[in-house]
Amino acid sequence: MSRVLLVTVEPPWPAEHGGRIRTARVAEAMSRQLDVLVTFPDHGVRQSAPPVATRPLPWSAPSARRTRGSGRPHLGGHYLAPVADRLDALCDEFRPDAIYWSHSYLAAWAPAGFHRLPNVVEFANIESRRLRSLVTSGRGWQRLARRVEAAKADHWEPRVAARAACCVALSRPDLALLHEWTSDVVFAPNGVEIGPYHPSPPDGYVLALASYDYEPNVAALRTLVRDAWPLVRAESPTARLVIAGRRSEALTEEFAAVAGVTVIGTLDDVAQVYADAVVTVAPATTGGGAQLKLTESMSRGRSVVMSPFAARGLPDAVRGADAYWVAGDPRSFAMAVVDAVRNLPVRHARERTGWQCCAALDWSRTVGPAVDAVADLAGRGVAS
Repeated sequence: MSRVLLVTVEPPWPAEHGGRIRTARVAEAMSRQLDVLVTFPDHGVRQSAPPVATRPLPWSAPSARRTRGSGRPHLGGHYLAPVADRLDALCDEFRPDAIYWSHSYLAAWAPAGFHRLPNVVEFANIESRRLRSLVTSGRGWQRLARRVEAAKADHWEPRVAARAACCVALSRPDLALLHEWTSDVVFAPNGVEIGPYHPSPPDGYVLALASYDYEPNVAALRTLVRDAWPLVRAESPTARLVIAGRRSEALTEEFAAVAGVTVIGTLDDVAQVYADAVVTVAPATTGGGAQLKLTESMSRGRSVVMSPFAARGLPDAVRGADAYWVAGDPRSFAMAVVDAVRNLPVRHARERTGWQCCAALDWSRTVGPAVDAVADLAGRGVAS
């Protein structure tokens, strides 16, 4: 059986948020036809008995001066520079037939010996675009650092794509740009795990579920609470906003005095907060392109009020369906939330449509092209 070494930024299991879920499902799909070993810098919570073999690498944060002073991405160096020697040794030990990188910024720091193998690079985002979208929200040195990192990405990112045996795009806009850099690209968008449809309750809350250790999510939430939520309450005085997700507890004090807003913190299981919600919100205006939380919400039978920026990451199966609200400015966003809260027939129709569309987004189907590409490249290595 062909062997694949999957290199990622953190333990994929427990698969409790977007990045982990994606990597976990890719690894699981690969393991059905390949011998897969997942390796990562050893930080964060990891599952004691993951479904795919893992090898954590001892890690401590490096000097930012070293990684920011390099022409390669700071983020990739932050995770990979401290484990480069151990990663090289693991490659010699495992002897993979192909390497799969979960993020392009990691592949930019690949040890030299890795280039003799077929490398498949997943572009979770186009980093040059993501970083430029974050420049305006930075202040002082942070804004300058992001501008520098975006400029660096203009150079390293196309080179990583051109050097890869295959690139993996998660969204149509990213696919189009990658085709400008290389012809070896497959499209493997995010998937979902769909369960039974249960209509939203007549009188639930608006749910803002996200990873709040990611600045674009925090910035978008603050704008929502400051500019749109008072307009929602003016139209619907009993409306409630529940904030949940990774590190959301850090926002408890900040929003304690805001009428109708409750922060419930990090959750081990999100099923109940979805069950009690009438609609979810995705107000991001900066950051990455393919937001898994949109289809996760729809697959659980909850429609979404989203920004135009978030809507750009919708998969083909959902895009254009009458299954969600898109609103840009604070007033239109607030009125969309009010409509979702008040208009039960429309809400139920949209959430059912979204749920039905998600049937086409089974993980084994969406990541299949990436798995097939890896299997083909690894198989060629075995044959040779």
